Amino acid sequence: MKIDQTPTYDAWPFYWLTRAHGRYQDALSSALADTGLDPTSWRILMILKEQDRMAVSDIAQQANTKLSTMTKAVQRMEASGLVSLQPSERDRRVTEVMLTQTGTDSVPIAEQTAQHVFNRAFAGFDPDRLRLLSDLLGDLAENLR
Repeated sequence: MKIDQTPTYDAWPFYWLTRAHGRYQDALSSALADTGLDPTSWRILMILKEQDRMAVSDIAQQANTKLSTMTKAVQRMEASGLVSLQPSERDRRVTEVMLTQTGTDSVPIAEQTAQHVFNRAFAGFDPDRLRLLSDLLGDLAENLR
């Protein structure tokens, strides 16, 4: 599909993606305020709950975050006792991140908080519509690869 004319800003899909993302970040930040987490640390917890350990660079890639931003976030989480860091056994230049017991204990609270935001965001969506949205966004992301 090719569009010959630039649509008005409110007919531009990226406008709505940006607006939805901004509102999601604000809602998640607000919901997480009492947990001591922010959206970046929440993402790190969600990624690490699926893996025993991961390189900081792999977490950054998975979270769609710059490596420098991720490194600072991981260091803050280490200082607060949520994660531990150690050099990789395979490559000492690589720093691996693991959840501590405190981090593991924080996962259910973080998931519950995010579920509230998810439910609010997708109120009125039936499962087919939500699946279609996910498929369309996945296709969009692949097209921009």
